[in-house]
Amino acid sequence: MLAASPHRGERTSIHLIGACALGVSSREEIGDSSLERASGLAVAFTGRLENAPELTKWLDLNGLHVASTTPAGLLLALFSAAGEEAPNRLRGAFSAAVSDGHSLWFFRDQIGFETLFWRDDADGVYVASEAKQVVAGSRISMEPDVDVLDAIFYSDVEDHSRCALSGVKRVICSDLLRADRTGVDRKRYWQPERLLETARLTDDETQQRFDELMEQACARTLTGDDAVALSGGIDSPAVAAFASKAHLEITGQPLQALSAVYPDFPSSDESSYIEDVAEFLDLPLHMYEPEPQRLDRLSEWVRLFDGPWSIWSPAGAEEQFRIAHALGVRTILTGELAEQVMAMQIGLIPHLLSRGRVRAAVRHLRLQRSGGAPWRRIARQIGGTVVPRWVTAHDIRRRPLLAIPDWLDADRAASGRVRHALAGRRYWPTAQLAAFGDGSSLPLEAGSILQARDGVRIRQPWADVDLWEFFVSLPAERKFPDPQMKALVRRLLRGKVPDSIVDRKDKPALNEWFEATSIDYPSLRRWLLVPKYRVLGVDYERLAGHLEAENMDLASYIWAKDLAAMQAFLSLW
Repeated sequence: MLAASPHRGERTSIHLIGACALGVSSREEIGDSSLERASGLAVAFTGRLENAPELTKWLDLNGLHVASTTPAGLLLALFSAAGEEAPNRLRGAFSAAVSDGHSLWFFRDQIGFETLFWRDDADGVYVASEAKQVVAGSRISMEPDVDVLDAIFYSDVEDHSRCALSGVKRVICSDLLRADRTGVDRKRYWQPERLLETARLTDDETQQRFDELMEQACARTLTGDDAVALSGGIDSPAVAAFASKAHLEITGQPLQALSAVYPDFPSSDESSYIEDVAEFLDLPLHMYEPEPQRLDRLSEWVRLFDGPWSIWSPAGAEEQFRIAHALGVRTILTGELAEQVMAMQIGLIPHLLSRGRVRAAVRHLRLQRSGGAPWRRIARQIGGTVVPRWVTAHDIRRRPLLAIPDWLDADRAASGRVRHALAGRRYWPTAQLAAFGDGSSLPLEAGSILQARDGVRIRQPWADVDLWEFFVSLPAERKFPDPQMKALVRRLLRGKVPDSIVDRKDKPALNEWFEATSIDYPSLRRWLLVPKYRVLGVDYERLAGHLEAENMDLASYIWAKDLAAMQAFLSLW
């Protein structure tokens, strides 16, 4: 199984315990996998364990012996003491397996940054970091699951444990699976929904708790060979502000900043804001102009990822990793996932009104009105309190999140979002927890595999579990004190980042740069003019016309790119 993914490293270790065999592979220069056996248990661990000092302290305070301080060793001691409660004590990006020789427990991190796949049949249970490894270990035929590929293309996946390779299942993040001779059981080990709106904090307490948790989140991700991927929004400058102090304390050196800039495309460029942040925090700044994001290596990528992905660009990630390597950087901190943590404001007014918090709703609406919001928008929000599911489903069909091109059946393209439509009053609580649902983010999975291959780790401090739990626990009116986007975080960050960032109102878009440089018509024509497999709902004749005329906008290109990735994957057979 390990040999099926040579890009994960040639340094391997294997332990046999009872009916189970556990093994890991890693690259010499990274060493992000460990394997330990003691006290009747064996543990395989891969990824980053970011709260090792806290776990060590807890184990010491409880008089528990730690035979090895590797991540696998700490998990072994923790599992011996806490059993199935152990996974929820871990922080970081990881997947792991634990066995006593009779049973096998396996899981991945709470958010799903690390990958984990499995299969069970009459011959046994097979668990691995990549789907291709499961196929190799179980000796089944490697075949695509066309139904899953169709569902991925239309964002209409019902069973998120299924993946693009037939016969292989995905471990859903926050799930703990236990396998023995009687079968495989599953349970959730992390349930953030229990924390929703449970905190009762003053303004000062909110500020203090945020500072503590953001400082902890950033310090946890640092390794000593770090850089922050700096943009001109508020998300990555916040990371830079807290991480730069911790980095200086740990290494004695300033934290480096790495930034993509677009000087020839004013609507996409944030150079001035980035330079403000770098000067304010005294960060060595390395700026680069990204190369066009081509698709000429589509076959290589879908083979590596065991399937297609969405939105995220492997070419852009590879370029960033090359530059990081040249700077001696092995860990890149980003501001990604901040939106999901603290900016999901949709459905706020219906949520407040439906729960009887009229005063908070009226205050928010008055602030909107004083800021120039039209009465129609105010009325629409109030009406959302009683809007049934069928109305929101109709609205989704009429106004899709991503514009549907004329070569695609509109009803089929909207089917997934329509099926998951909610009544207006349910949008806000659902949005706060949306990222914790199915754990099958294809860009996260593909990114994890690419990082393992290229020896660079991406870490997102905003997605630290303790920090995320803090934001989940805040009542709606505290989390969103006024209509300004990210209003609370802007207040919490005042003085920690430049005022130009806190007060910034414009938002850049990469559309101008991407449409001018990166719509790769030759690659699209290669895969889509004479497709091996025809997806229902695609008008291939009309699509061919757009490919020949080269007149796609960005939304149409995203749909076409996803379709081409699917075709490239199917062409492997």
